[in-house]
Amino acid sequence: MTKHTGNFRLVILFVALAIVGLATVPALRVNFSPTYTKPALTITYSLSNASPDIVERLATSPLENAFSQLEGVNKVYSISRYNSGTIELSFDKGEDMAFRKFEVNGIIRNIYKKLPENLSYPQVEQRGGEEQNESKSPIFQYSINGAFAPYKLQRDVEEYITKPLAQIKGIENIEVHGGNPLQITVDFDVPTLQRYHLSKASIASALSGLSQTVYAGLAKSPNGDQFFLKTADQVPDVKALEQTQVGMVKQKPVLLKDVAKVYVEEQTPTSYRRINAKNAVYMYVYARQGVNKIVLSSEIKQKIEALKQLVPDGIDVRLERDDTEYLGKEMDKIYVRTALSVGILILFILAINRNVRYLLTLFLGIVVNLCITAIFIYALNVELHIYSIAGLTISFGLIVDNAIVMIDHMYRKKNRKVFMALFAASLTTIMALLMVLLLPEEDRRDLTDFSVVVAINLAVSLLIALFFTPALYQLLFKEKIGRPKPSIKSLRRKVRGFKRYENGVGFLVRYRKAFIVLVILGFGLPIFKLPITWEGQEWYNKSIGSDTYQDDIRPITDKVFGGALRKFVQEVYEGYGYRSPQQTKLNVNARLPFGTTLEDANYVIGKVEEYLTEVKGIDKFVTNVNNRTARIEITFEEAYENSGLPYQLKGRLQARSIDLTGVRWSIHGVGQGFSAGGESNSRPSFRIKMKGYNFDELAGYAEIMSDTLLGHNRVQEVNDNAQLGWGEQTSEYVLDFDVDRLATAGINRGAITGMLQDLTLPRGASLQANFDDERLPVVIKANNAAEFSRYDLMEEALPLDTARFVKLNNYANLTFEQTANEIHKEDRQYLRVVAFEYLGSGKFGDRYRTNIVDYLNSIMPVGYESEASSYTFSMAREKRQYSLLLFLILGIYFICAILFENLRQPFHIIVTIPISFIGLFLIFSLFDFSFDQGGYAAFVMLGGLVVNASIFIVNDLNTNNRLRNYNRLVLRSVLGKAQPILLTILSTCFGLIPFLLEGESEVFWFALAIGTIGGLVFSTVAVFVCLPVFLSKKKLAA
Repeated sequence: MTKHTGNFRLVILFVALAIVGLATVPALRVNFSPTYTKPALTITYSLSNASPDIVERLATSPLENAFSQLEGVNKVYSISRYNSGTIELSFDKGEDMAFRKFEVNGIIRNIYKKLPENLSYPQVEQRGGEEQNESKSPIFQYSINGAFAPYKLQRDVEEYITKPLAQIKGIENIEVHGGNPLQITVDFDVPTLQRYHLSKASIASALSGLSQTVYAGLAKSPNGDQFFLKTADQVPDVKALEQTQVGMVKQKPVLLKDVAKVYVEEQTPTSYRRINAKNAVYMYVYARQGVNKIVLSSEIKQKIEALKQLVPDGIDVRLERDDTEYLGKEMDKIYVRTALSVGILILFILAINRNVRYLLTLFLGIVVNLCITAIFIYALNVELHIYSIAGLTISFGLIVDNAIVMIDHMYRKKNRKVFMALFAASLTTIMALLMVLLLPEEDRRDLTDFSVVVAINLAVSLLIALFFTPALYQLLFKEKIGRPKPSIKSLRRKVRGFKRYENGVGFLVRYRKAFIVLVILGFGLPIFKLPITWEGQEWYNKSIGSDTYQDDIRPITDKVFGGALRKFVQEVYEGYGYRSPQQTKLNVNARLPFGTTLEDANYVIGKVEEYLTEVKGIDKFVTNVNNRTARIEITFEEAYENSGLPYQLKGRLQARSIDLTGVRWSIHGVGQGFSAGGESNSRPSFRIKMKGYNFDELAGYAEIMSDTLLGHNRVQEVNDNAQLGWGEQTSEYVLDFDVDRLATAGINRGAITGMLQDLTLPRGASLQANFDDERLPVVIKANNAAEFSRYDLMEEALPLDTARFVKLNNYANLTFEQTANEIHKEDRQYLRVVAFEYLGSGKFGDRYRTNIVDYLNSIMPVGYESEASSYTFSMAREKRQYSLLLFLILGIYFICAILFENLRQPFHIIVTIPISFIGLFLIFSLFDFSFDQGGYAAFVMLGGLVVNASIFIVNDLNTNNRLRNYNRLVLRSVLGKAQPILLTILSTCFGLIPFLLEGESEVFWFALAIGTIGGLVFSTVAVFVCLPVFLSKKKLAA
């Protein structure tokens, strides 16, 4: 009675914990992809009318010197550009960024007095992760249409929708574009102003009273509150404004209408935003970082539907773009996989045992396991995204494995002594998963939450296997379950099978050395990686490097000794590429030369929009146009996302961009459609980054590198000052005055500057006026300012004042010059990039770049260095990843040595890991599957999973010593655990089947699933053939 009472209490306790876990689910953070907050502070500042070198000398360098006293800074990166600069301070992970921001602000306060007076006060902010330089994407885009002027539509949207919507906590920002605000424009006639001896300043002075505010006094309310009374002049309409007196001529007042036209118009747009090339008023909703976007999107949609009832009649609000829709589809896909995985496991367990109570025990174990895992996910603030949620699905098979092993052991041995083996096996898998934490920061972001979630699930499954599963099992199976008595026929069949197995293993044990050689050759030796030549080693070049070996012998030896490793490396791994799980998008970026206008950029990008409107298969294209820059983001219909259309459209746009000269184009694709298939035929481009403490000397070494590169017959188009950022070298007009001539003529340069400001378009409003209960900007300009040209500037006689005219061609030269580059520095070293095109294989181009880098580093002095630089995913990082597998193997060895109290047996267990890799190699190479970052995860998963079966066998071998024949005891241990081992392998494989349904187009998960399944299937050879051969003793076998 006591025993059953204890089991009942345990079950109730775990059910209570499961209920608590369910309650935490709505509070979990859910996103599409992992969010990352970079431990860095960005300091921005501006210095008016300053070139990059002046900004660097007067602002950037003093600030960098001041920040050098900070502790915990691991990198300082600065950019000095025209009129502004940026410094990014990267700190060690785990730093208190709020305190660091306080420290940086304190340093700025102390040094600001010593900086130039026209330097703006530096602003400090902590930005996002690696995507901080890219524009943040809104989760919703709404279009607003109606029979009203755009500015009226925008004002109504801001009043009836934006303000109530902003009360939702998860919204970070709401932007409304398309309806330009109103302004008062005063177009004066220059000759008329001169006739009245007036100027632009006269008009601005006369109108300045309209912007003045007068504080009339103080008022008290009945409850004692005090209020300041503020009054300001109001302009009721344009006619009243035209009556403003701007001067006096012959005792007669000169009114504004006498010298200028006054009217109200929309402000000149500073940017354009369109969807599918249609102009409208658009509302963009941005979500806060880390919020559950799926829950937030539902709340926003419901709120907007309610607000639609409040807007004035005739206004239509439509949802144009929903970024959470793709997230929802991906999440639905994961939920379907989860349901399929659970369903397949249920059917599998039911087919094997045909016992509903047994099935109920395992199924409830999974449910309770997941619910308790939710508690830990919430407590550890782990984010749920496509990687971590899929990690939960993958965990199902592993959770069931532990329960199957425990129930099988209780059924056979009536105890829980297998727990230590179960603990060690799970610990090896957890350790394999947490190896991700040892990867470099940029490599582990996607996999950290995935590994942590699976590790938490496994750790919780140990508690479930030790307490909940046995307790529930004993409650459901209160009566003793007797084993069915086998028939004589079945016993004879088992004996014959055991003898054949024993004879087969005995045969291999007698020829164990030959068997080991065969296994090694099956895995493969990397002799196929031997280089053709070895510089300075004559013996090598005459033997392995000889024509006879390379042409006649090597093709044979590579195949014989290379094994599965050669086939995998040459046919699969060398074509490996990092693939993105994002939605397929094509981005078109255009940058116009210095001096071009917003209208120029809008015209250029409009040509691209005209073409896109005719392309079938495009879902939407969103256009953003700013001064000198334009961007189109193209998304595709679901049926075309993974087709050839994204690649074809990219090629067509690249071809069309050639016709639009004078514009720097950047056309690139992201997402699954640009990584699921197809390769770019573009010529490989290589970049070399150089660092040094002297800017001019660094430029000299860049020229040396350029000359060296041009000496190679396969190198073309060398650029010794390649792009480091968007704000690179451009062109501008420079007006250079002859000071002596101006002095002789008695002309003040300031007077010329003022004159040009009157004749050209102003940069902004001259003042603000209270007009018709609104505060509007007042723009004062010459009526022909928009047509003022280069010819007018240099060849026309311009009015210097009311009495004199000046022709600037006689006093100045106008030249078209290159502006200075942005100045980039890293850790106070100047940066420079040399880029070149290589005609040939990217592999050989990379090798040649490495040689050039080594050569340049050998001739440059201390304080200067060069290194390979690339925009793409680096294979060097991949080599570091795979080297961590050695640490995994070492960790498994120590765990097994502690469990078995034996230093030899762990070696037999570790050997099964590379043998299982043969299955991974073969499944990718034989079936030509795509290999991506999921393949690496499969290596790690196999490293932890494969040893589990071996641990159970060796643990059983050490605890079962009733037989004197050691070799027979080995076989009994192997066959005794055969059923749970096969069941755990099959359950894990079945749990991964849903990840194969989407095919190779599924980034990460397909490679992970197919690689893990291939390795686990082949691990049966390692466990049931290789392990007993290695454990058996040769003398007894003979």
